[in-house]
Amino acid sequence: MQGTLAPATKWWFFGALVGITLLGVMVFSPIAFPLALVVLVVLVIRSPERAALGGGVLIPTGLWFLHQLRAAVERCDAMGHTPRGGCEIYGVPEQAIAMGLYTAVGVGLTAYAALRSRTARV
Repeated sequence: MQGTLAPATKWWFFGALVGITLLGVMVFSPIAFPLALVVLVVLVIRSPERAALGGGVLIPTGLWFLHQLRAAVERCDAMGHTPRGGCEIYGVPEQAIAMGLYTAVGVGLTAYAALRSRTARV
């Protein structure tokens, strides 16, 4: 057994790092986000392990979006318990489903990349 990671695993971790970096760019500098997105698309197109890279990007970003949705609902609920407060959020189930599907696509791409790299080694 070798001590090195499979290429798909390396690309997955690289994708996760790129996805997290892209989130940081999106949150702190929305103007630079389109450029960062173009860089991501070029990386995915040029990558030999597209599925692993895509899965690595989608899973952490999807989980972050789900976490932010939950935090927004909790903040809204807390504001509703104050004497003058009131808050309404519309479309939460639809957003949760969309974000869950987004994350599920990442899991599917990761599984595909793992199975593909396993069959390539056998």
